[in-house]
Amino acid sequence: MTLFWIVCAVLLLVALPFVVLPLWRGAGNDNTDSNDNEVLRDAANLEILRDQSAELEADLRNGLLTQDAYEQGKRELQARLLEEVKSTGPSVKKPRNPARALAIVLAVLLPLFSVSLYLVVGNTKALLPQEEPGLAEGFGVINSEAKLQELEKKLQQQPENPDGWFLLANSYSKMGRFADAVRAYEQLVKLVPDAAQVWASYADVYAMNNNQSLLGEPTKFLNKALELDGDNLLALALAGSAAMERGDYVAAITHWTKLVDLLPPDNAELQVIRNGIGQAREFLAQQPGGKEKLAQLPAGNAPKKAAAGSAQAVGGGNPAKP
Repeated sequence: MTLFWIVCAVLLLVALPFVVLPLWRGAGNDNTDSNDNEVLRDAANLEILRDQSAELEADLRNGLLTQDAYEQGKRELQARLLEEVKSTGPSVKKPRNPARALAIVLAVLLPLFSVSLYLVVGNTKALLPQEEPGLAEGFGVINSEAKLQELEKKLQQQPENPDGWFLLANSYSKMGRFADAVRAYEQLVKLVPDAAQVWASYADVYAMNNNQSLLGEPTKFLNKALELDGDNLLALALAGSAAMERGDYVAAITHWTKLVDLLPPDNAELQVIRNGIGQAREFLAQQPGGKEKLAQLPAGNAPKKAAAGSAQAVGGGNPAKP
C-alpha cells in the first residue's frame, strides 16, 4: 500500500506543473508587457516634447515667432511636460493577478481532491495483499499444500473456527489424507455437535481410514447423525452399508428404502441403491427366519448387481466396504 501512495504522489508532482506553471507564467507575462508598454509610451511623449521645443527655438531664431509667442509656446510645452510627469509618477499598485491566485489554489486543492475522490469512489481493499489461488471450484477445497499448512497454523491460533476446520477436513478428505481428515473432523464435531452432515462425513472418513470398515466408531457417528436428522442422505446411505457389513439386512433395507423415497425420481444413482436393496433381500431370505422378516418389509426390486457403491452414490462420500 505504501508503494501505491508513493506512486500517486509522484504522478501528482508530475501533473501539477502542467496545470500550475502556464497560469503562473501567463500572469507574469501580462504584468511585464503592461510595464514595457508604459515605458515606451512615456519615452515617445518626451521625445515629441523635445522636438516641439526645438522647433519653437528654431522659429524664434528665424524670426517666424515673436518673443511673446515663443514664451507662450514654451509655457504650453512646460505645462504638457508637467502633465506627463504627473501621469508617469508613482504607479498605483495593481491588484494581484487572478491567474496566479488560481494557480496557488489548484496546487493545494488538486492533490487533496484527488485523494478524497479515490477514498470515496475507489476500492482501498484492492491495495491489500490478495489471497493466493489455492481453492478449487466447488465447496471449499484447498489443493495447495502451502495453503493447507497456513490454515493449520491459523486454526492453532484460532481453534474456535468451525468454518476453518470444515475447510481443512473437506480438503484432506478430497486429497485422500483420511487420517488428517479424521483429526480435523474430531475438532469440528466439538464445535458443531448438532450438525448431522458433519457427523455423517466424520463417519465416512473414519471408515476410509479404518480399512473402509463402518463398524465401531463410524456406526456410532452415523447413529448420531440420524438422531439429529433422520432424512440425511449421506447418513442413510452409509448406515445401510454399515448394516450390510454387520449382517443386519433388515436395517440395510430400511435405511436404503427410505433413501430411495427421499431421492428425486430422475436421480442417476437410484438403480444402484435399488440393486443394493435387492441384494440385502436375497441375503435376508437365506437366513433362518429371514423369509418371515422379509415378508414384513416393503416389497422391493429383484437384485441384479450388488450395491457396493451405494454410499458413494449419495452425498458425495467415500464408499466403505459393504
